[in-house]
Amino acid sequence: MYGFDYSTNIIHSLKLWLQYFLPLLHLILQQTSDIFEQVFRITSDDLIIGISFPRYSKRTLKVLQYAKKQGAKIVSLTDSKISPLCKYSDYVLICRSDMVSFADSLVAPLSVINALIVATGLRKKEEVAKTLEKLEEIWDEFQVYEKENR
Repeated sequence: MYGFDYSTNIIHSLKLWLQYFLPLLHLILQQTSDIFEQVFRITSDDLIIGISFPRYSKRTLKVLQYAKKQGAKIVSLTDSKISPLCKYSDYVLICRSDMVSFADSLVAPLSVINALIVATGLRKKEEVAKTLEKLEEIWDEFQVYEKENR
């Protein structure tokens, strides 16, 4: 999964939940090293999710271009059918991120991300249940969360 600039917030939300039931999930972060050091092992067995909205990140486009060249499947989350991400994508999820003030709204992209998380979870019900059960045990053992008073 790759996103840059404010798309990073969206991609982190997606990773937070998908990592529970997709153990081979990797988040490609521009900040940690050169992006190509993180993606050079991409193959045709991989699925890349790219996220970018205007002004489109050249880094995101370069990752998608490389991944496409390697034969990976690409899903993009972007704002329109004329987005430059579409050029490299096998599947495009369109959602608006209109700027109504100085900041773009993330409501629509986060809603699409939520739908992806729920759909993936429904397809992997048993795995999700086992994973969440195990996590609850760990969280209880190490007192990660406060227990609700009911």
